[in-house]
Amino acid sequence: MEVNQEFIDRMNKYLEPDKEKGLIENCSSNVNIFAQRMLGIKPRAWQIYFMNKLQKAIEDGGIQSKEFVALTSRQVGKSTVLAIFSLWCCVFNKYPGTTGNNTLVGIASASDVQAKKLLYEMKKFIRLGDAHIKNTYLDEDDKPVFGESFFSDLLDDHEPNNTTTITFKAYNETVHGDLILKDSKAGSVIKSYPPTAAVLGETFSIVIIDEAGKTDKITDQFFYDFMYPTGNSTNAIRIYTSTPWVPSGFFYRMVDPDNMYSDYNVDVVEFTIDSIYIEDKNYYDVVMNTINQLNNDGKTSEVQRAYYCRFIKGEKVYFDPEKVQSVFTEPYQKYSYFTDECDMGVDFGGQTISKTVITITRMDDEGNIYRLYDKVYGVGEDDGLLDDMTELMTKFNVQRVIPDDCPAGDFLIRRMKDKGWDVHPMNFKSDKVKKYGAFRASMNRGQVHSYNDDNLKTEMLALEQSDGARSTIIRHAPNYTDDRIDSFVMSAYFYVQEDEGVKVYDYDYD
Repeated sequence: MEVNQEFIDRMNKYLEPDKEKGLIENCSSNVNIFAQRMLGIKPRAWQIYFMNKLQKAIEDGGIQSKEFVALTSRQVGKSTVLAIFSLWCCVFNKYPGTTGNNTLVGIASASDVQAKKLLYEMKKFIRLGDAHIKNTYLDEDDKPVFGESFFSDLLDDHEPNNTTTITFKAYNETVHGDLILKDSKAGSVIKSYPPTAAVLGETFSIVIIDEAGKTDKITDQFFYDFMYPTGNSTNAIRIYTSTPWVPSGFFYRMVDPDNMYSDYNVDVVEFTIDSIYIEDKNYYDVVMNTINQLNNDGKTSEVQRAYYCRFIKGEKVYFDPEKVQSVFTEPYQKYSYFTDECDMGVDFGGQTISKTVITITRMDDEGNIYRLYDKVYGVGEDDGLLDDMTELMTKFNVQRVIPDDCPAGDFLIRRMKDKGWDVHPMNFKSDKVKKYGAFRASMNRGQVHSYNDDNLKTEMLALEQSDGARSTIIRHAPNYTDDRIDSFVMSAYFYVQEDEGVKVYDYDYD
């Protein structure tokens, strides 16, 4: 789902309290107001959206789905959502089950350590909530209206509160009023478990599996035989959060990205790293630095999985990452002119994302291919392309021009030919697989070289290959482009040779 300004504005309306209600009543009736007014945490738009769904599932009596999946990027705050929602449910006893009439939250994650970490996150929010209330709500004598430690005072001193359990007090109308811990006879509980049979025999009204996509740790057996039954008798709210991992297992079937399964009544939301771009640009830039480094290290699949919510399903990184790195090892700079023979490749851009790129390349006597020059135009900013090419012809000894043979470039290609240039359009539909394959073969032999260019390197590392029913498909990963590498390959069109098995050569006989 796209998080644009309209979406953010719409979600922020859920943070506006009802002026007819007091603080506690507003927080009890709205989990997002609870987060902001009692914990001091302003949820992001995607978090508001998801927590609204969870709250409605509690309020509608089972009309809507009781199972929810949040397929999200790393570092966008999914643990925060789980912590806020769990605390809200327990503080106001929102979804009681069993004879104790208390809310029972069961948490599992990919390991015991990760489950405990999530519980620790909840305890941290309890301390932050104490501080927020103490510093925000004061009477005329500057004393906290709700006491020094509002949330901590709700914890039961006589029951477990340790690394695996948070236990709240039972409801006391005289102490707690009309809404806090409402009607809880035994005290609400949050427990964490490793993904093992240790959870057998427990009963929960809210079931949470964090990192649910890690099928090597959270197996189908754990899900179906151990964790799922813990919520059967209570008609539990079940919440599964994860980045995508592999295209198998219960989490993949619930997300069902290819619409292969019809038996799951699951509400799925998906939010990539771009979901925080508008609301927290500085933090987004920090995360993007990590993403760029991963791309530069050849970990494109990890980026697509962890930050863009893609299940990696048989697509292969087209270029060997180590071979890509070797392309940029020769210490030379981009040329401003070159007198020996060279070729020019031109990839025409589009109107929205793709850019026009000129690349000039040469081949030496040993068959080594060198990228000499490139020029990248902004989207829709290539009006002076032909004039620029004409000027480059005076600085570089260009023998052949290899443009993209596409409808958008038809007029310009005819203009190039009118100038008397030796023009050889490359048809991507018929030539791409062969020429890319030949280019890759040359690269694997250590014959392809470029001056340092992180943008080109990222494009090469993000290129994917998949085998369709009729042909091989080479394409860039989502949120990337392939303009620079396309132009580079076109400029090397006559320098790389396809492996055609038996080759026939023509000879001139004197």
